[in-house]
Amino acid sequence: MADIATEIPAIKELDSDELRAAVLATWTAAMDGSPYASLADVPQSPLPLMTARPLLLHVNEVNDLALHFLDLAVARFELAVDRDATLATAILHDVDKPIIYRRGDGPVLDYAPGTRLSDHGAIGADLAARHGVPAVVVEMVRVHSPFASDGLPGTPEGTIVHYADFVANDLACQQFGAAPIHASFDLHPKPGAGH
Repeated sequence: MADIATEIPAIKELDSDELRAAVLATWTAAMDGSPYASLADVPQSPLPLMTARPLLLHVNEVNDLALHFLDLAVARFELAVDRDATLATAILHDVDKPIIYRRGDGPVLDYAPGTRLSDHGAIGADLAARHGVPAVVVEMVRVHSPFASDGLPGTPEGTIVHYADFVANDLACQQFGAAPIHASFDLHPKPGAGH
């Protein structure tokens, strides 16, 4: 098994020793509960063109973007942002993907028995809670994705992670020729469409 702290360098940037230990324990449990030896083996996305891209790249990209957006939120928008909560959420936002995703035949992903894409966020949040991650981070992990949760994080920390995730994913989609997430949203719903 690969060393999670080496694979995800941002873990070492958490100021709180207790939070660092809880984040590391959560990722270790996720990998232990999966068939993968390393985050480099876990697929980033179920999109057919994206299944070969490692989750490891995405997690580290989101961490880097979250730190950049955090600096911007503080310097430009003068927001008070909890750095450790933001970074821990970024590190953990996809912690359940090794548990949920399974490689099938061809470019299409399967899901572990009893799981589906809509479990994304909830499984990771529950795992994080069991390993001592603070409730504020657990809840941001739970609602970071509009595909699997009702509502979105309404805090600066949650907003930073949500958009860091989307930006990292959409740029990777463009790199691999897949449709970016933002292209799948209808920002101008038709009247009576139930939005």
